[in-house]
Amino acid sequence: MTKLPLSFALIPETMSRLAYFKDWPIDVLDRLSLGAKLIGVPKNAVLASKGQSLDHLYILVSGLVRLYIPLPNNMERVVALVHQGDSLGESCLVLNEACPYNAIASKDSRLLAIDAMVYRQEMDRHSMLASKTLERVSRRLMETLRDMEICSQRSSVQRVACFLMRHQPTPQTASFRFHLPARKQDIAAKLGLTQETLSRVLSFLDKQGLIQMHGAQISIKDGDKLTEITSMREPKETEQNAA
Repeated sequence: MTKLPLSFALIPETMSRLAYFKDWPIDVLDRLSLGAKLIGVPKNAVLASKGQSLDHLYILVSGLVRLYIPLPNNMERVVALVHQGDSLGESCLVLNEACPYNAIASKDSRLLAIDAMVYRQEMDRHSMLASKTLERVSRRLMETLRDMEICSQRSSVQRVACFLMRHQPTPQTASFRFHLPARKQDIAAKLGLTQETLSRVLSFLDKQGLIQMHGAQISIKDGDKLTEITSMREPKETEQNAA
C-alpha cells in the first residue's frame, strides 16, 4: 500500500466528486481533508486484516476491493464487494472494534483514507453525518440479509437465478440486461458456489433460452421463468439438468 502524490488542495475536490460525500457541507469536507490521503493498493494486496484495528475510513476512488471471512482449507466467504464510491470501515470506527474481515484489492485500486479520529469528531459535531452513516450502514445490513437469502436457496440454480433477478430494474420488467459487477470467482464466493458451478449454471440457463451471455454482459430473456425457479419447492430435476 502506497501513499500517492496528491496536492492537499485537490483532496476536497476529490471528495466532492465522490457519491459518498454527496450533499455534505463544504466546511466538513475541508476538515475531513486535514486527515485524508490518497493511497494506491495493487491487485491482491491486503488493505486490512481480520482482527486488525482500523485507523481510517476508506472510500474507493477506483478499482475493486473484496471483503471476506477466511475459512479453513484456504477457503473464503466473500461478504461484500466494494465498488467505486463505496466505503468500508464505518461500523468498526463507530463501535471502535477490530475489523471482522479481510479486505483485499481484486484489481489495482485507489482509495481515499480519512483519519478515524477526525471522522469521529465530525460525526459528533454534525448529526447529519451520523444520520448518513446510519443510513449507509443500514443499507449494507439489508444487502447482507439479501445475500443470506440467496445463499439459503437449496440449489445452485436457484441461487444464480435469484442473483440475476436482483438486477431487475422494476418488478414488471421481464427482459433486461446488466454487466456482472465483479469477477465470476468473487460472485460465486458470495453465492456460496465455486466458480466452475457458477459458469455451469449460467451456461445451462443460456441453453434454456432464459438468458444470453456476451462476456461480462448478461441479457435476461425470461425474468418470469427465473423468478419461478427461485420459488420452486423441488429443484432436483433442474439441478440435475444443470449438472
